[in-house]
Amino acid sequence: MKKIMITLIACCALFMSCASVKGSQEKKNASTDNRDDLKFELGTDVSHRFTGTAYRNDIINLDETYNFPQTNVITFGPAGRSGWHVHGGMYVIGIGGVGLYQEEGKPAIIIRKGDVVQISAGVKHWHGATADSWYQQIVVYDKNWTAPEGLDTHGSSVSDEDYAKLEMIECPDRVAKPDASLMFARAEKEAALPTFNGPVYVSGITDDDNAAKAPGMHYVVFPKGTYNNWHKHAGGQIIIATDGIGYHQLRGGKLEILYPGDVAFCPPGETHWHGGSLNGTFAHITVNTNPDKKGVEWYERLSEEEYKKLPLKK
Repeated sequence: MKKIMITLIACCALFMSCASVKGSQEKKNASTDNRDDLKFELGTDVSHRFTGTAYRNDIINLDETYNFPQTNVITFGPAGRSGWHVHGGMYVIGIGGVGLYQEEGKPAIIIRKGDVVQISAGVKHWHGATADSWYQQIVVYDKNWTAPEGLDTHGSSVSDEDYAKLEMIECPDRVAKPDASLMFARAEKEAALPTFNGPVYVSGITDDDNAAKAPGMHYVVFPKGTYNNWHKHAGGQIIIATDGIGYHQLRGGKLEILYPGDVAFCPPGETHWHGGSLNGTFAHITVNTNPDKKGVEWYERLSEEEYKKLPLKK
């Protein structure tokens, strides 16, 4: 399984061919309104806390059932951005548009769909969108971090002048994407598993060693008509739909039809199944929660006859 986790150090060290561009923000023309390309709901308008336009959509809340860190989708309008600030460890996943991340004293890193950036606890930084693009990111952060006494966690804003003269590092895709329409890189090789009715592709987004101290995330791609058997996870599972139309169902529960941006929850010890539809390719992020509770038990599969009768609309 290939990892696509990207650290800022690796980005600069491994991709020396990246172009460093000063003042490129000044060269941009009118902003491109690419909001329709963003797959996740915007959520609550929090522009009063940022420069420009910004929204926050809380998709996973830290609780005692899953014990997964708070996870939000942050959306910035063109040139929207935070001020300089400090917090606990976090990782950022680019999921739409083009964004920026900068640590103090370093060039700004351009974040595109599928990029993952680790932010260590206590590092002063800001993040936002480029001048010509809306930008959406998933952020997962460690809320248990305590700031050292006397540390100023909220600094100054990023002025229009500084923003216009940014030195930026443009990094190419870290892994070749076999299908540009997918949010992340699909695994190169399919996995033929007896617990699925067809091939499935599984790749890594982050592993368990990440800045947010969270269980690792995986990216699962189901070709048209592929789904898995009923099964249960001892520690539970959270699914974040990213591409296409798919399904999730708890035993005895109502069928959930998943579109990009939807989040499905399976509590520890509950039985469920999930997979793609006959509409086309479906993909989602998965995270097995409560890592201290390991193990998966597999059962029978939904019949082909039942599956083919499933609806495609909510």
